[in-house]
Amino acid sequence: MSTRSAPHEIRFTNSMTGKKELFVPQVPGKVAMYSCGPTVYALIHIGNLRAGLVSDLIFRVLRKFGYDVTYVRNYTDVDDKIINRAKEENTTTDAITKKYTQEVERDYALALMLEPTHKTSVTTHIPEIVELIEEIIRNGKAYVVQGEVFFAIDRFAGYGKLSKRNIEDLVAGARVEIDSKKHNPLDFSLWKPAKPGEPFWPSPWGNGRPGWHIECSAMARKWLGDQIDLHHGGEDLIFPHHENEIAQTESATGKAPFVRTWIHNGFLNINHEKMSKSVGNTLSARDFLSQYPAELIRYLFFSTHYRSVIDYSDESIENATSGLERIYEAKKRAREILTQKPYLQDMLQESAWGSFVADCELTKKKITEELANDLNVAGAMGAVFTLIREYNRLLGEPRASTTPSALLGSDQLIRLLEDELGEATGIGRAEPIKFLEALNQVRARRAGEGGGSDARLTPQAIADLIQERVEAKQAKNFARADEIRKSLDEKGIILKDGPSGTVWSYR
Repeated sequence: MSTRSAPHEIRFTNSMTGKKELFVPQVPGKVAMYSCGPTVYALIHIGNLRAGLVSDLIFRVLRKFGYDVTYVRNYTDVDDKIINRAKEENTTTDAITKKYTQEVERDYALALMLEPTHKTSVTTHIPEIVELIEEIIRNGKAYVVQGEVFFAIDRFAGYGKLSKRNIEDLVAGARVEIDSKKHNPLDFSLWKPAKPGEPFWPSPWGNGRPGWHIECSAMARKWLGDQIDLHHGGEDLIFPHHENEIAQTESATGKAPFVRTWIHNGFLNINHEKMSKSVGNTLSARDFLSQYPAELIRYLFFSTHYRSVIDYSDESIENATSGLERIYEAKKRAREILTQKPYLQDMLQESAWGSFVADCELTKKKITEELANDLNVAGAMGAVFTLIREYNRLLGEPRASTTPSALLGSDQLIRLLEDELGEATGIGRAEPIKFLEALNQVRARRAGEGGGSDARLTPQAIADLIQERVEAKQAKNFARADEIRKSLDEKGIILKDGPSGTVWSYR
């Protein structure tokens, strides 16, 4: 008999209803999850990476909450963009897709993304795609014209229910092609006839290749079943891609809903402007990950709610850098305390550390509550920073770092960062000294490039100023000592003098 406890409840905003709902999978404790991956014809950009990291966050949190998750991520490896890239590089589509699938995998690994349960591709699921199309035709929801199979949207009563679009309005605004094979301008291809020089596969309708939308329906069904619990993608996929997935799958199986919970992440802007190749403001994930630690982009993305638009800018990078500094400076200090031998018991400080340990337990619960509230990582981070602020304040008290319970409090803080925050977000688990050195290198490079601001000094620069202040006080140059304190205070850095020296913390 299993003694495993029931998973923790979680609420997601379901794009189908537009409401925050309690997540209830078909089988208690088990989750069938599908996420739309990239088309592998080039390096992914940071907008693609955001989608990947949101799916990784969902996967991590569900597993942390005790769910048994079967997570499928697909790769589109047959597409017009792939065919065009193969022509440009004078090679085969197979060579292009193998190359860029490996590159995407490399970026995902650099970004600390967990491996899904299954990674699928279109070209390895052609039999399943053909079978699904045959079912749709048998059920009267599709038709064949000159070797091309079209889905008939007016034969599916629920078309438009995810995107909240009206078919009549869509038809009225559609561009009608001359001599179109379609019965309705909104009908879409399930199977396309082969063209010279393009990859193709045999089918009951002749040689050809799948349409874009049918692939996800077939792969989700193959690995997760006729109905799945959770489907994720960028909000740009709501229409027509996900709308068409619903129509195809429900038309083939006769079962609704195809997906119980739809989750979509928002767009990414560059300096308040939508990222677009036509504007020329795209940034590849590789370029970012070669310049910055992976946790920086995870922090940058997760500190804004997944459904909101993110603005990528010098300011957002600075904020992420400062936030990570606060986390890792606290972790570094906690590690240092764990290596020392406590030598002076102080009952007042023992009591204070007891309160801090209790605060750690409350913070763990707060992190869980915020993550269960539609993945509110920002709320969880806020609780962590409140705890770190208290930790820094406590260490500023006389004899606080030398009393035995300081070890317990420091150990609890590290465990909270690594197990509670880190397991769910992939943030806070690195070795602190090396990570802070990496952040210092980021600041130095950005300063040389004219990026960022000096609002946040490096830890080394702060230490140097504190030493200068000590020397100024020893020389009875109190005006200079006060000037340094005031300057640091204006930059959000608080100094606290004690018998063991001066400690600092971010406000």
